[in-house]
Amino acid sequence: MKKQFMWKYIAIFVAVLILGGLSLTSCMGSSAPAPQYYNAGDTNLSVTGAQFDQYWLLRFDTSNSSHSMALPSAADIVANLQSPYVGEVINIAVAADGANTVNLIPGTNVTIKTSVSVIGGNTTVTMYCELDNITSGSEAVTLY
Repeated sequence: MKKQFMWKYIAIFVAVLILGGLSLTSCMGSSAPAPQYYNAGDTNLSVTGAQFDQYWLLRFDTSNSSHSMALPSAADIVANLQSPYVGEVINIAVAADGANTVNLIPGTNVTIKTSVSVIGGNTTVTMYCELDNITSGSEAVTLY
């Protein structure tokens, strides 16, 4: 009778191990998370809506000259969000890694407040992009 009792617990233990192992495999998917840092290097950059929504830090090498970063349209920014809503805020930072500046160029229906329109040399500025309007054809955002 002791052997039957022991086999019962071994079977339960094995079942728990299998179920535990199956739950762990969902945490170990083969797809790696998307990077959240973009190195523009020593060039100008036109950011797409997908890049704007994906990267939280864009770095420019401004040791030789100033650069510009052209922002996407408000429609492109809104279109790349899963469930956008008015008042939603997207954080994004731009780093001027060198003595020169990075100048931001607004896309269609993108307002850039003066305080973040030029990133000074050797500076990283965190900006807040607020969705002002998400209505199709009338999308609008403001960077603070």
